[in-house]
Amino acid sequence: MTAKKVWEGFSKGLIEEVQRWGSMKQTGVSLHYMMEFGSRPTTRNLLISAQFLHKELPIRIARRAIEVEALPYGLSRKPDVVNVRYWYLDSFRDLRSFPDIKDKSDELEFTQMIKMIKVRHNNVVPMMALGVQQLKKDLDTKIDYKEDLDEIQQFLDRFYMSRIGIRMLIGCKKC
Repeated sequence: MTAKKVWEGFSKGLIEEVQRWGSMKQTGVSLHYMMEFGSRPTTRNLLISAQFLHKELPIRIARRAIEVEALPYGLSRKPDVVNVRYWYLDSFRDLRSFPDIKDKSDELEFTQMIKMIKVRHNNVVPMMALGVQQLKKDLDTKIDYKEDLDEIQQFLDRFYMSRIGIRMLIGCKKC
């Protein structure tokens, strides 16, 4: 299956936008800052938080979609992994199509949308695990999983750490 086939179902414009956003620098957020900011859920803080997430989440989600697309050994083509990528692309599209957040009404609407995104991604971990299991089943039994699949393990470590970070950021919105 070619890269075009894997991205199938999404417009060229969306994929180009994902690649552009995925190349942007993430903004670091410390746990201390999140706790300080979140401990004072004023209307102003909630609005600032929503505005930040509106800009930051597309970067982080685009990076995950790109990484999933580029997995080695055909893992990116396993049906369960393709589903995960679709969830990330759908979430990216939802975030990018949401208008700028200007007031409390926008903030509340945005919060509802990211709650739906969080639910959409609830099964990412088991779906990735199923994809890896399928890959192991399909690979030659002579392969040394510990050595040869180190690249996949490194990806999974980064992927899951990033997922935790995204869910923590979303959690700051009281999801």
